[in-house]
Amino acid sequence: MSNFEFSLAPIVLFVYNRPEHTLKTLTALKNNKYADSSSLYIYCDGPKKGSDVVCTQNISQVRKIVKSDKWCKDVYIIESEINIGLANSIKKGVTEIVNQFGKVIVLEDDIVTSPAFLGYMNKALAYYENKKSVFSVSGYNYPSAMINIPADYEYDVFVSVRNSSWGWGTWADRWKLIDWECENYKVVLNSKEIQNAFNRGGDDVYELLRMQQSGELKIWSIQATLAQFENHLVTIFPKVSYVDNVGLDGSGENCSISINLRNKTINTNEDIRFLDVLYEDKRIINTFYNVNCQKKRPLWQKLINRMSRLTGHKNIFVIKKKIYQ
Repeated sequence: MSNFEFSLAPIVLFVYNRPEHTLKTLTALKNNKYADSSSLYIYCDGPKKGSDVVCTQNISQVRKIVKSDKWCKDVYIIESEINIGLANSIKKGVTEIVNQFGKVIVLEDDIVTSPAFLGYMNKALAYYENKKSVFSVSGYNYPSAMINIPADYEYDVFVSVRNSSWGWGTWADRWKLIDWECENYKVVLNSKEIQNAFNRGGDDVYELLRMQQSGELKIWSIQATLAQFENHLVTIFPKVSYVDNVGLDGSGENCSISINLRNKTINTNEDIRFLDVLYEDKRIINTFYNVNCQKKRPLWQKLINRMSRLTGHKNIFVIKKKIYQ
């Protein structure tokens, strides 16, 4: 169980030009159990060149909102006069705070948290700090309608080879593992075998990296996923999500309309059964892969799996589990 002492990590929030989303995020954060004991750093991005009046007004409104209340014990606001972009803002802001405090909890302006979110995140960061195979901790998980967690699974968290950027935390030594220049990209580009291994977290992972490297997408999290892959690390996911992404309405920089990824209810559990031995439950990693799989398994593989089960054997075409030290 999770009844142990822990110190509170600083929270970093990135905002831009969505006042309604920002207010929902901050209001939910303020209602967290440990908010009145936590430090919050808010990075406000500036206007892009040629921004219209509506955009600049929204940016101004966001800055008024972040200054309108005492959301946490201590609130520090960092305003940029120019537009840095979300990816660069996160690289800069997380690096500054995590290097100063050794660990960090990260939110964007559309992540509405459960009142138990900070408790879960801080406990998880304390519990897994010395387990160096853990790259990060996620507060998000897919809705239960999308991901099938077995009823007999006895823990409240599981491991994944893919990270999440929707309410998460990490430590300075893990954050330093990210190669922002992606020097090994050519190796991945020229090896189908490595691409297939990289895609254990979903068949879109390599394509996201390719698009990021080509400049088609301005995202940072795929570089974190690559670092996690290269160093044989995992991310801790909650069995039931502690956050809801209210920005899946087409208003965000990298998020289209994806209502099916919304969590109608979020986790309020404070007594968490953490996974001590970092093993991948084969059932969970396969359902997790399926959620992130754009191409369905070929019919011939499904037929072979079915024939194998009918003869009393296990599925042949599955993602094999691993154990991490």
